[in-house]
Amino acid sequence: MINVKLGKKRATRVRPGQKIADIVKHALPHSRYKPYVVIRNNSFGSFNEIINESTNISLLQHFHESSRRAYENAAILILYYVVENLFPDQRLLVMHSMCDGAFCRFVNENFCTDRVIQQIKAGFDKIVAADHAIEPILLSRNDARRYFKEIGQADTEELLKYCEANFVTLYHINGRRYWLLSPPAPRTGLIKIFDIMPYKKGFVLRCPTEGNERRLRHFTDQARLYEIFQETDNWGRILEISTVADVNRLIAENQISDVIKIADALQEKKIANLADQIAHDNERRFVFVAGPSSSGKTTFSKRLSIQLRVLGLKTQLLSLDNYFRDRAELTALQGGRLNFEVLDAIDLELFNDHLQRLLNGEIVTPPIYNFLTGVKSPGPKPIHADDKTIVIFEGIHGINPGLTPAINPKYKFEIYISALTHLNFDNMNRIHTHDTRLLRRMIRDFKYRGYSAADTIHMWKKVVEGEKKYIFTFQGNADAMFNSSLIYEHGVLKTPAVAILKNVPEEHHSYPEAQRLLDMLSNFLPVDDTEIPPTSIMREFIGNSSFSY
Repeated sequence: MINVKLGKKRATRVRPGQKIADIVKHALPHSRYKPYVVIRNNSFGSFNEIINESTNISLLQHFHESSRRAYENAAILILYYVVENLFPDQRLLVMHSMCDGAFCRFVNENFCTDRVIQQIKAGFDKIVAADHAIEPILLSRNDARRYFKEIGQADTEELLKYCEANFVTLYHINGRRYWLLSPPAPRTGLIKIFDIMPYKKGFVLRCPTEGNERRLRHFTDQARLYEIFQETDNWGRILEISTVADVNRLIAENQISDVIKIADALQEKKIANLADQIAHDNERRFVFVAGPSSSGKTTFSKRLSIQLRVLGLKTQLLSLDNYFRDRAELTALQGGRLNFEVLDAIDLELFNDHLQRLLNGEIVTPPIYNFLTGVKSPGPKPIHADDKTIVIFEGIHGINPGLTPAINPKYKFEIYISALTHLNFDNMNRIHTHDTRLLRRMIRDFKYRGYSAADTIHMWKKVVEGEKKYIFTFQGNADAMFNSSLIYEHGVLKTPAVAILKNVPEEHHSYPEAQRLLDMLSNFLPVDDTEIPPTSIMREFIGNSSFSY
């Protein structure tokens, strides 16, 4: 007999060789928990894992990010299984996040007709109704590579070639095995709420979002976001870099130097094109740069300022953070709480007054906000903006129409920026933009703000919730979008991220997420940062930028 401790419940004696699902069902028959993923010994695991040693098990009570991830992983696995059985001669690619789901396309884009999508949906429904178990199986990395080589899945075989782990977990359904970065839900019958809807040259596999697994959110088209992803994907195909294995191969062959130069040069060219677009319209006076956390807004704004000055314009760079209401006022306004993520945290009256006065040719003195005291005071430098001056504001609410109700839109140019990673691990597993930004934020917080990786992971959930409410909703309002991701960046982020993630205490509630990120990073070869330009967006996070922040 072995001991199994279920959360705060006293340890239960059970026979070895049982599945976690069976142990939980017997010990807690009436417990309300989300049956998608379990935390076993402080790491995410499958309910179908077999227990052969004393184990601590934690159950998740809410449909938050980890449960939602397991739900979507199972949906993608079902999708792949269905497509392989229906269309064995076609190759499906799970490309990137889109419209509360994953955008997918076939290599042969002309194959994706409405009739094909209906066949896929019908096949998906059958697999859900059959309620197949999705079983984990632990293999040596070499055995897993041999399996994927035998079935002709070169993308996954090549990925595992560079993986640091000696053993990998695959998940199988009816004998077919799949590699997933993190565990899927344990049974196909759990994936009852989904949609497969035609979109552009493919389709979107949609799943419920955090908070409610019983319904899909209203569909919101993200055409401009799709265009940015497509542009980045096309550029990657030209360079023959579409997967993590492609980047790892270039690192192993000492060819990553050229990729670094090309990636940063491409971003500089796009920033220059945006400057041309702004300068072309003589009425533009204010540029607003908005985007989610760790998108590189500050460095982007500084580089845009340089490109505008190349065109003969004068620039002023200002942060919306300096217009926050005093802490005492904000606390009173929010009924004792303190939330800087909401639009009302900004002193909108003062901000719009300053904008109007600048338009009138007057001199204003922008404030400086002291986060230690929670008080803003007049800054040291009055500014004046004539018709040859562009004032650039950087902040999360920059494209929210409620920010500048008193300003005619003709005077504004709004830019949405985010790190929209186009790389995939293999044809089935994409890199989430969410994870890329978390790694950036974690390294910057540790290096410049004194936060540990555990601290950043802990606060990240609230950051993301704020972004969904106050940033993503308005991304379609922007005049332009800019993708700040760099094709080589995960290799650069790996070394500093691993160092701080390994220091997350095992007893800390952020530990399972830290382990997930470490597992993710184990698939990347490290990249030395010496060749990264001092003006690169990457320098905002890893240090040694030529800009001051």
